[in-house]
This record gives sequence, structure tokens and C-alpha cells, in this order.
Amino acid sequence: MPLNMSAADRLRRSRPVLAVSLALSACTAGPDYHAPAPIVPASFGSGDAGAPQQDMSGWWRRLGDPLLDGLVARAMAANLDVRQAASRIAGARAQERIAGAGSRPQLGASAQGSYIRLSKNSNIAEIAGAGTGTPDFGSAGLPGSDFATYQAGFDASWEIDLFGGTRRAVEAARARSQAAEWSLRDAQVLLAAEVGSAYLRYRAFDRRIAIADAQLRDGRMLLDFVNTRVRNGLATSLDARRQEREIARVAADREGLVAEREAELHALGVLLGQAPLAFADELRRRAPAPVAPLSVPPGLPSELLLRRPDIRAAERHLAAATADIGVAAAALFPKITLSGAVNLVSTSLAHLLSIDSLQPNGAGRIGLPLLDGGRRRGAVALREAQAGEAWLGYQKTVLAALRDVEDALSRLEADRRREVQLAASDAAARDALETARVQYRHGLVPFIDMLDAQNALGSAEDMLAQARAATAQDIVSLYKALGGGWNERMSPAGEGED
Repeated sequence: MPLNMSAADRLRRSRPVLAVSLALSACTAGPDYHAPAPIVPASFGSGDAGAPQQDMSGWWRRLGDPLLDGLVARAMAANLDVRQAASRIAGARAQERIAGAGSRPQLGASAQGSYIRLSKNSNIAEIAGAGTGTPDFGSAGLPGSDFATYQAGFDASWEIDLFGGTRRAVEAARARSQAAEWSLRDAQVLLAAEVGSAYLRYRAFDRRIAIADAQLRDGRMLLDFVNTRVRNGLATSLDARRQEREIARVAADREGLVAEREAELHALGVLLGQAPLAFADELRRRAPAPVAPLSVPPGLPSELLLRRPDIRAAERHLAAATADIGVAAAALFPKITLSGAVNLVSTSLAHLLSIDSLQPNGAGRIGLPLLDGGRRRGAVALREAQAGEAWLGYQKTVLAALRDVEDALSRLEADRRREVQLAASDAAARDALETARVQYRHGLVPFIDMLDAQNALGSAEDMLAQARAATAQDIVSLYKALGGGWNERMSPAGEGED
């Protein structure tokens, strides 16, 4: 191209090149992502399939316990796992910004000054004096002279994303950022379930300890009655020893329950990011165990795919892995880089800003991969295998979620039936003890019969308390399996659009 060509002529001649560049830029290497549509059953095998799924973002509030509400809120703010998940979101978003920067021109500025004095003993002297026969080397720039140079300007470069490698990198980074957000919601779901479970177990041990206290109180009253009968010759000391043995057994069992309750207190401390005994006084104020709701409509399996954060996170990881294929495939094609600089160069600082000091330059570079021993194609194969692994991981997550719901529904139904049967057993044991007491006072049955009836009632009461605790735990497990515990309004935007 002639040096004296006008700017307009250069622009006209460059139009075909620009058109080709724009056309090529519409090409994007690698497969386009389409959100998977796994096959799920029309309804769950248990539960009320016809009822719509209720709002589960704050399911623990349905238990009607203000203390539990406060514990969950404090855990959401202070739990270390949740805070780590939030930190991972910040890192993923930063990576997304880094990936996006690759598609934009890079601009830099620089300034420098230099001073040099040319040596008289270098071969420059011989070259400068050749043909003159004189040692006088003349003006600046020849051996023996010194001068300064000043330079300031801007330089820019831009790698044209012809085959979409950078666009695919941005897609992958954005999908991983969204996956990190869903992982945070998954951590919130797990945290709400763990706090709820630990609190309900704590209250269940409260109830069982109260039952043991009542048994000890009644047992000591009965022991006083038996001792009175022994003194009056109406009973033997063997009856008193049997009752003392029973009191000692209940007291020993009670100590075990207290230790189990303290372990739940410690677990709550860890979940809230506090020392284990930081809020012991709050919990030790005895309160009734929260009443679990009568039913939890599970909704439809298709709704579960949108509700469970771990499923959504797995889908985003699949999207990222698919985009990674495009990043690797783009490396198989040529890369074009444009660069240029506009500098002001002068040997005089006073003239640096003069138009005569202007020194522009520009360049274009195309790089074409030829031989690399199969490294690039191997990278594509690797990314394809990783995408296949991500697809299988997504399918596995969906199946595990369906199983979690079915298991929770089955356990809940079974434990509710068990609770009904144990309530009937408790009522029968209570009636049997009253009958045995009356008959013992009238000498109609031996003491051992009344002791057996008393033990049967204590066992029935404790088993009923455990059954009710199991039902409450089943409710928590079901809410967890359904993905309850995060706010729908916090859902990441832009999914499924890659």
C-alpha cells in the first residue's frame, strides 16, 4: 500500500477485510447449550399429589416456635459454611469479570526518559569515521556525543474473537457464578434443616427428661408407700428393694438423656458459629416441643427440579462444562491480534508535545496452529469427557433428589401410623397402672404386678415421646428434600439462556 495513500482510500480498501472479520465473528466454536429435560414421574408415590406445593422458604415458622425462628435467622447470618459459600460467589463473579475482559481492547499508557553517551572506543567510531579520515565525529549521535530522549504515549491491543473462544469462556464463567449462587442456597437449605433437627431433638430430650422426672417422683412416692406397708407388716422388704432398684434405673437413664441433650446444645452452637454454651440459658428454659404440621404437600416431581438448589447448581455446572468445549475448540482456529501505539518522542522535553514529535504505529498478527502433537485436539476431547461427566452428575443429582422425597414421605407416613399405635399403647398402659394400684392397695395383686404396670407405662410414655420426635424429624427431612429454606426472590437471573 503506498505511503501517500489518503485515509479515505485506506478505509475503502479495508472494508472487505472488516466485513470478513464481522462475518467470522458470528461463528462460535463448540456446541450450543440446551438445558436438559430429565424424565421424572408424574407424581410421587406417597403424599397428597393433588395438593399444590406450599411456600417453603421459611418452613420452620410453621412450627410456631419463636425461639427456633430466631436460631435459624442467627445461623443464616453467622454460620461458617454459609459464609464460605458466599465467599465462593464473590470469587466466581470475579472470574466472570476476568473472562469478559478478554473480549475487550486493552489500552495502556507509558512515559519514559533516557540519557546516553556514545563511546569513542566502540566500533561505532570506526563506522562513523569511515571514508572521512578525520577523528572529529561531528554532531550528536556520533561517538563521543551524548543526548537525552523523552517518550510518552498510549498503546492498545485487541484479539478479535473470531471463533468465540472468549465468548464461550464468558459463558462458562457466568454459569459457574450462577452455580455458586445455587450452592449458597443449598447451604442455606442444609443449615435450616440441621438447626431445625438439632433444636427438635433438644426439645425431644427435654420431654423425655420430664417423663423420667415424673417417673422418679411417682417412684419415690410409691417407695414411701411400700415402706409404710413394710413397717406395718403388710409387705416385705423385697418389695422395697425392687422399687429402689427401679428408681436407680430410671435415674441412670435420665443421666444419659441429659448428656444427649447437651450434645444437641453443642451442635447448635457450631451451627450458629458460636461457642457451644453461648446460648445455653435460652434453651434451658424448658418449653414444649414444637407441633409439626399435619401435612406437607410435596407438589409435583417437575416442581422439584426448580426448587432443589443442588439440582440447579448441577445444571449450571453442566452448562459451564459445555461452554468449556467451545473454549478448547476455538484454540484449533487462527487468532488475529491488532495492536498499535501513539507516542510522542523527542530529544527535547520542551518539544515533546509538538505535533512533530508524534510517532504512531500499528500492526496486525495472525497466528495459525499447525503442529502441536495433538495437544489442542486432546484438550477438546478432555472437555467433552468432562461435559459427559457433568451430565451424568446432573442425572444422578435428580435421581437422588427424587429418592430423598420418596424416602421422607414413606418414613413420615410410617412414623405417623406408629405414633397413633403408641398413643393407644400409652393410654392402655396408663389404665393398667391405675387398675394395678387399686388392686395392690386392696391386697389383690402382688407388688411385682404393680411394678410391671408402672414400668410398662414409663416405657410407653418414652416410646411415644420418641415417636413424636421421629415424626417431627421426618417433617424436617421432607422440607429439606423438597428444597425448602431459601427465598425464591433471590434466584439468579439469566439461566438457561446460554
